[in-house]
Amino acid sequence: MELIRLEMTPKERKLAYARGEEVDRIPTSLSAGETAPPLYGIDIRDYYFSADAMVEVETRLANDFQADNMGVGLGLRTLVEALGTKLIYPRKNVSYIAEPALKSFGDIENMELVNVEKDGRFPIIIEAFERLQAQFGEERILGSGLAGPLTTAASLIGTENFLKATIKNKEGVHRLLQYSTDCIIKCLKDLNRKLGIGFMLSEPMAARNLLSKKQFNEFFLPYLKQAVERMNEFQGGTSIHICGNTKDRWEEVVEAKVSGFWVDNCESLKELKEAFGDRVAISGNVIPVEVLRDGTPEEIAENVRFCIEQAGDNPCGYNLCPGCTTPVGTSKENMIAFMNAAAIYGRGARKGYMPKGIEKNYKII
Repeated sequence: MELIRLEMTPKERKLAYARGEEVDRIPTSLSAGETAPPLYGIDIRDYYFSADAMVEVETRLANDFQADNMGVGLGLRTLVEALGTKLIYPRKNVSYIAEPALKSFGDIENMELVNVEKDGRFPIIIEAFERLQAQFGEERILGSGLAGPLTTAASLIGTENFLKATIKNKEGVHRLLQYSTDCIIKCLKDLNRKLGIGFMLSEPMAARNLLSKKQFNEFFLPYLKQAVERMNEFQGGTSIHICGNTKDRWEEVVEAKVSGFWVDNCESLKELKEAFGDRVAISGNVIPVEVLRDGTPEEIAENVRFCIEQAGDNPCGYNLCPGCTTPVGTSKENMIAFMNAAAIYGRGARKGYMPKGIEKNYKII
């Protein structure tokens, strides 16, 4: 399967779409950074510790698929590892936590804020970004994302300990959340000053699957609002991704003044658009595993079309992407099928209007 090549560069497309102009294709992202190295014969473990591998993977992803996003993701664990959380790095899969940095909430008093010049893998990531900026800065807007205050805090103390403490040690939880927020802001402000890139937040801990609405309002919302306000001081807007079920807390997330909301595929893009599309940009939400990784090109095309029909005319804009990270093991053929469907059904996109490529009797050959 050959990739449909388009004329606009990702930077041209993004800027024109933001201005309300018609573009050749709906803005489209592949969240494939740390999951993509096996496509190119690189172990994921080696990718984490090599600027050369990071640059090679991002370069080949750009050339092979022409998605609009580019950048080395900080992910859910780069910051907490730099602060002392121990990770395990499998050869063929993404990293995971082996031991949290903190034994108790009292240990927070001995913690310093992160230094991106020397802590953890930040120097490697900075080198990769500098090289990518030099190579692609004229045609692409680079960016990254990382865990927000809630997920960062849970990764520093352990999720089970964190959730128990929301009942038994609320003061300790709030101290840890403030420390996490301060670390995130210092990290991103320093990286923004050095690299000129923007960031989004990811908060898998904030979904209804893990956090009750009461806990969400008490422990998540104040720090999300603070993080967004402080991040917006050095970047134009701050978007968020929350995995899992979130419908019962959409209003609160939007009230936190996020610029964009990327929801999981278990939620309805149409319902989010109808409720809050005049206040927030929407991203999502092609089914990652059953469709993007395991589906046929025809199934991928149908799911892409469905998502665009649901949210392609969102007043504040729509970005087509998977419902979560592109899974390890997703084939090049399926990723090309995803991008080609975006090019066909997302043709002639304009913010607030349904793309011209959406026609009821249109079929992908």
